[in-house]
Amino acid sequence: MTTADHLHHVLNHWTDLQTALGTQQADTWPPVMGIARLHDHLKATEDAVEQRALERSPEQLGATAAPLRIAVLDTMTELDQRLVDVADSIASAVQRVPTTRAPVRVAGPGDDIALQLKTLILRDEHDERRWSFTDPRRRTAPFAAAWLLARHDGAPGPFAKLTGVQQDQIADAARWATGQIDQALEMARRTQVLERPCPHCRGVLRVEGGDGQDPTVKCRGCGRKWTGEAAA
Repeated sequence: MTTADHLHHVLNHWTDLQTALGTQQADTWPPVMGIARLHDHLKATEDAVEQRALERSPEQLGATAAPLRIAVLDTMTELDQRLVDVADSIASAVQRVPTTRAPVRVAGPGDDIALQLKTLILRDEHDERRWSFTDPRRRTAPFAAAWLLARHDGAPGPFAKLTGVQQDQIADAARWATGQIDQALEMARRTQVLERPCPHCRGVLRVEGGDGQDPTVKCRGCGRKWTGEAAA
């Protein structure tokens, strides 16, 4: 994905984040279903002493059951802060100061030139393309993403051309924002190491999921796999 793609991702999925705020997430991470399947297999393959030592609840394996709305709210807050901060930084460097302080002659009767000049100054001061450092309604992630996209694309306005460093600053923030959104909306696949070793080779087990697909537990040593439906 390009920088523009990442910024469009923020704009396209902001309403999805707002909708998800009121959604209760029943699943946990790591997914309990995959661990439960592995737990059943362990009980069948290990002796009674090891079973008593290894039997743990999903919570002891690191699973959490926080409502999705909390995670989404945290994500939206972080997106607001990061993208607005980047927009502040870029605007401070490239946004031309309004010409309101330029000396203007008082327009007299029939002085069309002075009147036109005053009109241009007012338009420049209130140009909607400017980034606002004070308006809370515009200091949000979607406004920042749209403004940064315009700067990235070189759209006209009271701005200087971006430097390579500034383009990189926007690209880094946009890429990060996409990752945060994908994770909050369960569009990104995640992995986590489990405390329990493989019952066959005692190797490291990893659980993969979080992207809407069936969770999978895989051993890095022998390569065996367990899913929510069947054990390999």
